[in-house]
Amino acid sequence: MLARSTLSRGPSQLLARAAPSHRGLAATAASNPFHYRVGKSAGITVASRDDGGPTTTLAVVSRGGSRYETSPGLAHGLEKFAFKNSRRSALRLQRETELLGGSLGSTLSRENIVLRAKFLREDLPYFVEALADVLIHTKYNPYEFNEQVASTLNFEVEKLHHTPAALALEAAHSVAFHKGLGSSRLALTNKYLTSKSITEYSKEVYNKGNIAVVASGAPQLDLERWTAEFFKELPSGTGPVMAPAKYYGGENRLFSPHGNAIVIAFPGSSSPPSFKAEYTVLAYLLGGEASTKWNAGMSLLSQAISETPHTTAVAKHVAYTDTGLLYITIEGSGSAVTQAGGNVVSAIKSLGEAKPEDVKRAIALAKFDVLAAAEDRSAGLEAVGQAVIARGEAPQVEGVVKALDGVTVEAVKAVGKKLLDSKATFVAVGDTYLLPYAGDLGLKI
Repeated sequence: MLARSTLSRGPSQLLARAAPSHRGLAATAASNPFHYRVGKSAGITVASRDDGGPTTTLAVVSRGGSRYETSPGLAHGLEKFAFKNSRRSALRLQRETELLGGSLGSTLSRENIVLRAKFLREDLPYFVEALADVLIHTKYNPYEFNEQVASTLNFEVEKLHHTPAALALEAAHSVAFHKGLGSSRLALTNKYLTSKSITEYSKEVYNKGNIAVVASGAPQLDLERWTAEFFKELPSGTGPVMAPAKYYGGENRLFSPHGNAIVIAFPGSSSPPSFKAEYTVLAYLLGGEASTKWNAGMSLLSQAISETPHTTAVAKHVAYTDTGLLYITIEGSGSAVTQAGGNVVSAIKSLGEAKPEDVKRAIALAKFDVLAAAEDRSAGLEAVGQAVIARGEAPQVEGVVKALDGVTVEAVKAVGKKLLDSKATFVAVGDTYLLPYAGDLGLKI
């Protein structure tokens, strides 16, 4: 206890560690451990759920992903500055986090920058303060950008170019949405990045009205208390203006010596309150991932590629604040991808003949993944933060499950027809001499 308590700066934290909590583990376990409570603390939106377990996952979600940046790469650069140089040096932060048995990290998506911490339940004050320090006290020094941040950015871009499926999905977003959601998630060039430009962007996205503090495995009152204590110096603000997303669709081809991948995409559903669960069910109906190891699976895509060995085809649906994208990623050799692509398009066209038992199976798979993710304390925090920033309400698991249960065969068929009537997005990455064009597969571009 001595070593642990000496890591805290203020007497309030010492008292919090020394005094027994008025809520024991059993008392904190809610009747529905998956339900998020939402409140305000010092002008900041705070959301938490508490199942009374011994560990906690904490996230600060900032609405500052690549769709909001004013110059290419700003979001990526800002995310990589996390934990570099605040009131605690990177070395000190690393040592203290290890002494407490915790871990820290950051991620970047098209909509958000997310700072994360995982730790033992009693160390909530320390990690709330550590994440607050990143937002409030980070120094964006030119030498750190040149010596550490720039090399990390370049490494991740190089990794992207060596991963055809990821590169194809990046390009698909660009074709589908152009700017905003179509902006590259990573800094493809450092041309527009300086310590000054990143500093200015941090001021735009790190403010009280543009972040959410979200925890899984922490009491709401405790989270509100420490948020008010450590985030009080964070400037007020409302964050960047979001330009409405517009879907365009089209085709792009990129040569790559590192493998072959095709992405076929269509407009999808936005996140709540306008979320349409039939898009998620449709993605599971198409499927592509077997539930049993070494088995081809029963989904439409699994059957579509059953005659093309060493080829994969997987459907996913991603929901953004104001739109969504349903996409299928096909990987394999050039000739195999061409054959699989034709079979995949035929599977998409067969959605109008979906059988009730297949839709029921897709709903069951979707429900399982939703509930399994809810049991994982590290999953779903970004979606919760994104929702509470946008509309002040957290998406609840019970609501998602209810929406999935309400999906009908007719609704799935209607969405399938809508996909076929819409303009597709098609991206081929790899040996472009061998890979097909969208028209070769019968897609409407």
